[in-house]
Amino acid sequence: MPIHSMTGYGQAVLEQSGFRVSVELKTVNHRFAEFQIRLAKEYAVLDEAIRDVLSHFVARGRCDGFISIESTRARDKQVTVDWALLSELVRVEHEAHARGFELAPVNWLTEMDVLTVEAVQDDVDEVRGVTLMAVRQACENLVFMRAREGERLAADLHQKLVNLEETIQTLTQSSQRTGQKVRARLLERMKELQLNVPEDRLLTEVALLAERSAVDEELVRLSSHVREFYRSLQDGSPVGRRLDFVVQEMHREVNTIASKASDFDISKAVVDAKTVIEQMREQVQNIE
Repeated sequence: MPIHSMTGYGQAVLEQSGFRVSVELKTVNHRFAEFQIRLAKEYAVLDEAIRDVLSHFVARGRCDGFISIESTRARDKQVTVDWALLSELVRVEHEAHARGFELAPVNWLTEMDVLTVEAVQDDVDEVRGVTLMAVRQACENLVFMRAREGERLAADLHQKLVNLEETIQTLTQSSQRTGQKVRARLLERMKELQLNVPEDRLLTEVALLAERSAVDEELVRLSSHVREFYRSLQDGSPVGRRLDFVVQEMHREVNTIASKASDFDISKAVVDAKTVIEQMREQVQNIE
């Protein structure tokens, strides 16, 4: 399964069964799956069904959906008369005449909301099918864009993993020379101080110093994390959280190596490794 970016855009317009439905979807980074649907009030009952469709396509990220539903057929009109109000108005008119008031003829049906004409609301069940179909089409377009962006992210991360493996190799080689460098520095220091130390004592001190700065275990674990990152990329989305965790573990191991480093070559390689891992962390934040 391919890697998907959390950033994407999908659109669809579908005209069917007397309705024209326009759907626009935008997704950005988010820790979880979150949906914000903007839909006309009279179709709010479709919100849950729309979210259910979206959840099958978007496993992680914030998704903003803009859905417009228009009827393309002539709507029937519904006429409503407020009979109670009309009766009261007529009664008042008659009473005014009885009291001697001369009033101009009034058509009460056109006054004070006595009569209202409204378009008959669409049957929600009729529009449900075409709406959900349009949402699916927009989701497919969204997933296509997220997958295409995910390919670029995966290619970039693969290259960064190659760079990190090269740095690990440099660290391994430098670590293997640590004992020799410790011995050379110790002998030089002893020569400066004009000290004469027995060979067995010298070997003991070299071994102790080399053990304190040994990073073999950290390098093994770091290499293991690199392999796990490769496997996760191959598994495909949704894998963003797992990759984020693996990157954190990489950073932890490199920090441990940095705290033990007493060699310039190792310190330099640690800086290179931290730079690559930080770049990976930024990219992982956008993976579903």
